[in-house]
Amino acid sequence: MVSLVMLAVLVLLPTTIATVTTARRNCPNTCGSEVIPYPFGLDPSCSLPGFNLTCAVDKNTNESSLMLGMGNSILKLSQVYVDANFNLYVNTILSYSTKMIPGVRDYSIHWEAPARPFAISGSSNMSLFVVGCDVTASLYIGNSAVQVGNCTVVCAEAQIMEKLPVWTCDGMVGIGCCSIGIQVNLRAFTLNISCIIDSPRPKQVQAFIAYNWNPTFRPIDAYSGLLERYVAQLDWSIPYQPNCKHAIEDKDNYACVSDHNKCQDSPIGGYLCYCQSGRGNAYIDGGCPNPPAAPVYDSLQPRTNCPTSCGNMSIPFPFGIELGCFAKPHLYLACTPGTTILLVLKMTARKLVTDISIDDGILQVREVSGPGDFMAGSNTDSTLYVSSGKSGVVKWAIDNMTCEHAMNKSDYGCVSTHSGCIDVTDDTTLKHVGYRCKCSPGTKIIRDLTVLFTDTNECHQPDKCRGICQNSF
Repeated sequence: MVSLVMLAVLVLLPTTIATVTTARRNCPNTCGSEVIPYPFGLDPSCSLPGFNLTCAVDKNTNESSLMLGMGNSILKLSQVYVDANFNLYVNTILSYSTKMIPGVRDYSIHWEAPARPFAISGSSNMSLFVVGCDVTASLYIGNSAVQVGNCTVVCAEAQIMEKLPVWTCDGMVGIGCCSIGIQVNLRAFTLNISCIIDSPRPKQVQAFIAYNWNPTFRPIDAYSGLLERYVAQLDWSIPYQPNCKHAIEDKDNYACVSDHNKCQDSPIGGYLCYCQSGRGNAYIDGGCPNPPAAPVYDSLQPRTNCPTSCGNMSIPFPFGIELGCFAKPHLYLACTPGTTILLVLKMTARKLVTDISIDDGILQVREVSGPGDFMAGSNTDSTLYVSSGKSGVVKWAIDNMTCEHAMNKSDYGCVSTHSGCIDVTDDTTLKHVGYRCKCSPGTKIIRDLTVLFTDTNECHQPDKCRGICQNSF
């Protein structure tokens, strides 16, 4: 005879796409001390299909319990809770007690998920544990012949078992206990238990699903059958589409209804909804707060009032020392506080910048650590800096694209009139590094920060022109 401490059997819902129910106001959302977040609910009109729960109250103790399922196929939930990142967990007890009668060798237990959205996940680090004596357990996917795993449990005499220490049950063959790791998703399983040694007396075998790090037991419990009830986790997802890509295309039934949501594929199939900020409920309208404004790292033009110097050294754009003042993150420089020792490149505090040349595309640096490892230890994009072959001189690039490629991009950096693009290469390897901008011949920078260019009037320079001089540019 098989006594089921908790067994839920329910035929899976049809595979047709269900219409998504929108969360309604004034829906009950508590059962005792449990708060029930949408898409779960205590009424079909207050939950998504498959997520309807029942709040049952014990007449004798007046304690409330959440039940999942329908009719005679109901699973009692031990807990439904939400963590700080709105990961919603559904915990239950899946435990079975089998009384093995002399002369009967094989016993079978079958389980199916209480509704289509639920499954035991192969990525949840859970196992099936078997406690008893002289039996082999085999776990199968659904009603199929595909085996998840098997394990065997043996026992010594009770006097010996009583003296054995408490231990963790984690082996395929164990004394008093064995385990089968669950590494596949299970919406249903069949557990076969077989005697390997016939006994003249009935014996009790217990099987339960729990996290791998939970179960410890006394070997003598294999005889007494006195075990703590361990909690198993049921994973869930919105099951009406196989993944986010298909779900987003099915706009009428897409469950992530709040603005600022993000969709994530579920390991059991289907998808889950989260808020971009990591807080809130993406399954309800207005459930996600507005995300904070992202800091501006890339700027085609610097913001107003950007600092233009550090100590006695000017800082021309595309370099900068504050957010919104540099073109790319690798062009950020840190102004050393309390000194006039110029700037420190953010990529490594060992390198001091002593001069920046926009026209020549180089940085003059101090404290060079040595040839070959000038930018060693960089924790940002140091690939956009390359040694020019001179100690203390670094060539720089805005981006790693070629000029030809960059000119066709919306974030092309050479935006000023009379500016041109120059491809930057490694002087040693001749490998392409990226591109930078330079004033066209006959022009000069008139404002360091904005890299604006103006014409140079050669007629005002002595010895540039003989006879009547006319500036043509």
